[in-house]
Amino acid sequence: YGCIIYDNGWVGTDRGNGHAIYTQNENGTKGIANCIFTGGQGYRIHAYGSKQASVNNYLIEKNICYNAGRLHVGGYKPSENIRVFQNTLYNVSMQLGFRAPYNEDCELRNNLIINGELTIDKYKKTVDQGNLVLKKGDPRTRGTHVVLHPNKYDAGRAHLALYNGDALSGVLVNFSKFLKRGDKFRLMSAKD
Repeated sequence: YGCIIYDNGWVGTDRGNGHAIYTQNENGTKGIANCIFTGGQGYRIHAYGSKQASVNNYLIEKNICYNAGRLHVGGYKPSENIRVFQNTLYNVSMQLGFRAPYNEDCELRNNLIINGELTIDKYKKTVDQGNLVLKKGDPRTRGTHVVLHPNKYDAGRAHLALYNGDALSGVLVNFSKFLKRGDKFRLMSAKD
């Protein structure tokens, strides 16, 4: 929860290596939430398993990924109970499913993917609602999307992402979920 992970990994002879998060899970829910991922050489989230390793019961929500490798959930063994909510991706694609003959269920809600793709592969039951996916070269939507995720453990911190489809010189952000009138704050780059 709340991690900032950037520029990790290395370029190998076959591909980029060194994922920001490499994970497997079978029982209980594994959550990955309110993180920022950027740069690096491998996947940003690589929930991946062989025919013996499970990739089940994930809640991936409110993460910001930009200029980085793919967000991927799936392997050779069927996956179930995959939930992906309110993630913001820029120059990052999302893939659910991989080489399993089938997968059980996934739910994707209110994700924003700009200059990336969304692939949902071989799920018996899929809920796909409120997601905006603009591939590279697609016409851009007008308007702005402001994403502000206050940190539930640190009252003095929040993650912010903006999509400025109107190319405005400035965008209004309502910080009232996070700050009181008169509070001082700093706006910082995740990589600085």
